[in-house]
Amino acid sequence: MKNQVEKKMLNVVSKLAMGNAKKTANSACVFFGYQQKLPQSVKNLKKF
Repeated sequence: MKNQVEKKMLNVVSKLAMGNAKKTANSACVFFGYQQKLPQSVKNLKKF
């Protein structure tokens, strides 16, 4: 039971992290008009 709950929580955290990385990769800073440097792994998530 504990193992199933642990797997489920890790899956949820993983999906949240992936969604946040995709959002960051496809957006720029509104206030300064630039985009921070991203790691190569996140750059691969960008939509063109």
